[in-house]
Amino acid sequence: MKKRIIALLTSMTLVISTVLMGCGSAESTTGESEQETAEETTETAQASDKLPEKFKIGVVIWSTTDDLGGASARLLDYASDVIGCEMVYNTNISSPESQITATENLIAAGCNAIAICNYSDDILPKITSLCEENEVYFTLIWRSISDPEVKEIVEASPYYLGNTCESEEETGYMMGKSFYEKGCKNIAVITMEKGDATADARDAGFDRACEEFGMNRISEVRNNTLTAEETTKAVENFLASFPEMDGIFVTGGSNTILEGVIQALALHNKTGEVKVACIDFISDLDKYIEEGAIDAISGGHFVDPLFSYMLMVNKLAGTPLSDKCEQIDLNFINLQSPEDARNYYEYCEGDSYPYNEEEIRNMVKYFNPDMTIDQLKEIASAYSIDDVVSRHGEGATDTANN
Repeated sequence: MKKRIIALLTSMTLVISTVLMGCGSAESTTGESEQETAEETTETAQASDKLPEKFKIGVVIWSTTDDLGGASARLLDYASDVIGCEMVYNTNISSPESQITATENLIAAGCNAIAICNYSDDILPKITSLCEENEVYFTLIWRSISDPEVKEIVEASPYYLGNTCESEEETGYMMGKSFYEKGCKNIAVITMEKGDATADARDAGFDRACEEFGMNRISEVRNNTLTAEETTKAVENFLASFPEMDGIFVTGGSNTILEGVIQALALHNKTGEVKVACIDFISDLDKYIEEGAIDAISGGHFVDPLFSYMLMVNKLAGTPLSDKCEQIDLNFINLQSPEDARNYYEYCEGDSYPYNEEEIRNMVKYFNPDMTIDQLKEIASAYSIDDVVSRHGEGATDTANN
């Protein structure tokens, strides 16, 4: 009996020991497994080249087929392919009111954030309400808010992340000064309807130059949706009504407006005689500058929406660059010669993009924890032909695909 009891106790001890050893082994295995899983997750996050969620970004824009709008859309599509977002564009905007409808449609389409090129400040309180009600973030592109009351309303919204804009009035002034330097006295203007903050600022700068240098604004056409054919007719009317006209200022030459001006002057043998200054680039600028069809032009700001896009993407990814709305300032590129134009097309708006894949990802804090709002602003303010050439030209270190 005693032996049986001892044997039983020994057996139980072995069983207990085995169980305890098994528990210890299981705990050890579990610990090792958890550590391996954590390491794999970290490695996956570091190796991933896409955001954890495919956010849908909407854009309210006049066109994605003209030179400026098309170049911007291609850049945004490229950036979205790089980091893993979806782009949706609404170009059905012939008036400020239709921009509100376009915003509503993008919200209905499931957009997480929307960038808007607004025709006027007046629509922004309504846009703000729509975005707040639907918890959709929004930014402005190519625009700043000039109305103090509207500015206060919009910037108080937690869903307004900021805007990207250029020095519109100063650029209008520079265009006006270029006419004076060319010996012009009587200038006609093709611009947008009053209330468009960008066109109004460019107009103000031009008028300041006219006053300072003793030039005359002899006539104008204001229309937000001019076609090339309509522009050609407008210029022909200028020529017939104002034979003293020696200059034409186009405050916004995209959407074939500048082509219409060039065509009209060529048809009436006025190329080079009537000077042309314009804001917004079109195709074949090297040829037009060489032929004397364009005398002064500023543009290259198709990258503008990229920076507002980055404000939205960083917010949606859970890595906001700021806890308040931000303004990002961008410089225009001024072309002075055919060579300038050729460099621009080669490095900025040609077969490659002004920012490569690595540079795009580095603007997103999810991929680059060191990214800050100040760094994003520095990238924007540095934008120029020289800046892009220094990063992507011959002799530059190519660290990613262009």
